[in-house]
Amino acid sequence: MSKTKYNNARLVPFILMSIVTLIFLFWAMRQCSSADPEFAQQTEEATRRSYLDTLQERDNQQYFQRKLDSIEQAAKAAAVLRGLTTPMPGDSVVRGQGVRTVIQKVTTLYSTIDGLNVRSGPSLRNGIVARLPLYGESIFLGEVTDSLYQIDLGDITPTAPWVKIELPNGKRGWVYGALVSYYKYKQGGVITD
Repeated sequence: MSKTKYNNARLVPFILMSIVTLIFLFWAMRQCSSADPEFAQQTEEATRRSYLDTLQERDNQQYFQRKLDSIEQAAKAAAVLRGLTTPMPGDSVVRGQGVRTVIQKVTTLYSTIDGLNVRSGPSLRNGIVARLPLYGESIFLGEVTDSLYQIDLGDITPTAPWVKIELPNGKRGWVYGALVSYYKYKQGGVITD
């Protein structure tokens, strides 16, 4: 009988590859086992964030629902008041049982020069109804001319519309818009007669 000899040249690379594979598997298993706590922590963090986001969204929905409910309650209250109200131009008149309360929303304009001419119409050709002193108060009636006018006032030549106002004594008229303001200040550069 003949004996078969093993070729050592073939066996050495097989052993070396087996050793390298075992070392790689050992290294990979250590990496996986060391990454498990980090992965678990990351997963837990993501779950916690998702839960907190859900809670935040629920709180936001509740907040907006409360706001919506308060708006609906205000609308119902306004509807009840509308039933008791007969509005007048510029006024809201609330009628209760034997009581009449006038709630008036007004915009106050102040004269920015001394002796501001209040005219019967929106033009320099219209007659003077009254004169306003510096910081004289008037009520804006919500009417403004469609066109802008450029008027020489001395050192300045502004471009502005004419504005309809009501004086404290009840007279109504028009003033040049560049000479009234929502704020009290003195307009410089205007020559008054």
